[in-house]
Amino acid sequence: MTTLTAENISYKEDIRRKTSKPLIWIGIVSIIMFFGGLTSAVVVSQGGGEFLRINMPFAFTLSTFVIVLSSVAFHFGLISIKRGNYTIAKISIVATIIFGLLFVLTQYLGWVALYESGVYATGKESTQESSFLYLLTALHLAHLAGGLISLIVVLVKTLKEKYSIDNVLGMQVSITYWHFLGGLWVYLFFFLKFIIA
Repeated sequence: MTTLTAENISYKEDIRRKTSKPLIWIGIVSIIMFFGGLTSAVVVSQGGGEFLRINMPFAFTLSTFVIVLSSVAFHFGLISIKRGNYTIAKISIVATIIFGLLFVLTQYLGWVALYESGVYATGKESTQESSFLYLLTALHLAHLAGGLISLIVVLVKTLKEKYSIDNVLGMQVSITYWHFLGGLWVYLFFFLKFIIA
């Protein structure tokens, strides 16, 4: 049975520091390839034909503003930690979580608006375009759920003041993923708006 010594803990921390950022980037590249493949499939599936036009609900436009604001708030939280201002950092991270939940709400409202206007995800009345629209937005939300979980972890650690000027790795990994999710949504929004809508 091995005992945890200061040297073992230091070694494990060093490994974590060296692997965390590369691992998140590997994950991000995988997600980019996944969504790149899906959006390419949307275009290829048309075979050069015209898309059936779908009116994009205003809620999706609101989603875009909300997720951009969430990234700004999170970045402000990271800057605050680096300056040793835990109060502002806590407020910023709570604001990021609220914006994240608002994003989920606006996505749901967008789906409701689509459904009420006769745009269905499945069934006899669905179309190829409507199915792709629901699929892409739902898959983005699934990835966003992981981002929200990481935000909650960051908030707990911030409340306990676990981060410091010299120790912000966990927050940096989380913010990288969150910024990526924001950028991914902006890409999907414009793709859906100009290719499908």
